[in-house]
Amino acid sequence: MQLCRIGRTRSRAMAGLAALATAASLVVVAHPALSATPPPNPTDGQIQNAQNQKAALADQVGQLTARVATLTALSHQLEAAKELAEQKVALAISKLEQAKQTAQQTAQDAVAAEHKVKQAQREFVEYAQASYMSGDVQGMTGTLLTADDPNALLQESALQGYQATHQLSAIDNLQRATVAKSNADAAARKAVDDQTKAAAAAKQAEQEAASAVAAAKAQQQQVTQTLSSAQSQLNAAQERLHTLNGQRAAYEAWRQHQIALRKARERRLRLERLRAARLAQEHQSQGGGGGSVGGGGGASAPSGGTWTAGKGWAAVHRAEQYLGTMYAWAGGNAYGPTYGVCAGDGAFNDCHIRGFDCSGLVMYAWGPNLYLDHYAATQYTQAGSIHPSPGNFKPGDLLFWSSNGTIAGIHHVAIYIGNGNVIQAPESGEVIQITPWDQVSWGYFGATRPLT
Repeated sequence: MQLCRIGRTRSRAMAGLAALATAASLVVVAHPALSATPPPNPTDGQIQNAQNQKAALADQVGQLTARVATLTALSHQLEAAKELAEQKVALAISKLEQAKQTAQQTAQDAVAAEHKVKQAQREFVEYAQASYMSGDVQGMTGTLLTADDPNALLQESALQGYQATHQLSAIDNLQRATVAKSNADAAARKAVDDQTKAAAAAKQAEQEAASAVAAAKAQQQQVTQTLSSAQSQLNAAQERLHTLNGQRAAYEAWRQHQIALRKARERRLRLERLRAARLAQEHQSQGGGGGSVGGGGGASAPSGGTWTAGKGWAAVHRAEQYLGTMYAWAGGNAYGPTYGVCAGDGAFNDCHIRGFDCSGLVMYAWGPNLYLDHYAATQYTQAGSIHPSPGNFKPGDLLFWSSNGTIAGIHHVAIYIGNGNVIQAPESGEVIQITPWDQVSWGYFGATRPLT
C-alpha cells in the first residue's frame, strides 16, 4: 500500500503561484552544492585508469596472498623435516656413544682374552718342559724293559696321555683366545667407525634441513613484504577511485543543481508574467477601475502523489545529507536516523550506532512524499509500478539486488543519483556512500520509480 503526504494550499490564485515560485527558488538556493565555482570533475579516462589500476593491484594481491600461503605451508613442512633430522642426530649420537661403550668393554674383554692367551702359552711351555724332563727318549718298549715296577710304568703312561690331551687343549685354547681377541677388536672398531659416519651424516642432514627452513622463511618474509607493499598500493588505488567517484558525483550534483536553479528562475519569471497578465485581466474586467482583487475561492496548488523529476531529486538530496553516516542494521525511518539493532553477522554493535540501513535510508529519502515499509523486498512493488531498465534510470529511482532472482529474495536497495552512481547504506561497519550502481552488490534484480 502506498501513502503520500499531499499538501493543499487554498488561497487566491496569484498569491499561490507567487508563493510556489518563491519556495522553489529558496529550496534550490539553500542547497549546499550550489557554489558558483564547479567542484573538480575527473575525466572518464581518469576514472577508468583508476579502476584498471585497482583491478590489477587486486589481482596482484590475490596472487601474492596465495604465494604466501604456499610458502607458509612449505615452511611448516620443512620445519617438521628439520625437527625429524634433529631427532635422527640425537639417535645417531646415542648409538655412537653406545658403540664407544661397547668398544671400551670389548677392549677390556680383549685384555682378559690376552691373559688367557698368555696362560695357555705358559701351560704349553710347562708341558713341554715336563715332557723333556721326564726323559721319554727310548719309547714304551725300553721303558718296560728297564722299569722296576710295571704298575708304576702304566701310571706314568696314563699321566703322559693326560698331558698329551692337555697339550691339545692348551693349543686349542691358545688358538681360540687369539681369534676371539682379534674378532672382538675388529667388531668394536667397525661399530665405532660405522656410528661415527652415521652421526656425521645425520648432522649434515640436519644442517641442510635447517638451511632449507631458513631459505623458505627468508623467501616467505620477502613475499610477505611485497604483499604488504602491494596491499598498501591497492588501498591507495581504492581510495583514489573512491575520491574520483566522489568528485564525479559531487560535480554531477552541482551540475544538476545549476540546471534546477536555472529552471527555477525561468519558472519564477513565467509565474511573475502570469501574475501580471492575470492582474491586468482582472483590472480590465473591472472596467479599468482600481478595485481590489477579488476575494477567496481561488484555485488550489497542485497536489502530490505522482512522480516528478523534482521529487526524485528531493529524495536524492535528503539522502545525501547523511553521506558518511554509519550504517546501523534496522536503523532509520521516514524522520531520520535511529539506533540500530545488535545482531550476529557483523551487526553485534549496531544497537549503539545511530544511522540507517539500506531500506531505512530509502524510507527517509522518500518520506515527505511516500510511505514505505522498512523492508527492501516490499519496497520494490510498494514504491511504484514502473520498473526502468539500466540506461533509463532517473535520480530517485530505487535499485534492488536479490539473492535468488525473485522479489522475495531481495536483500539490498540503493537510490540512483545519476551518472551511473547510487547512494547506499552498504553493511555494518561501513558508512553511507556513493558507489557506481554496477559495483554495489551481487544479484542485481531491477529498479522501481517511486510514485508511478
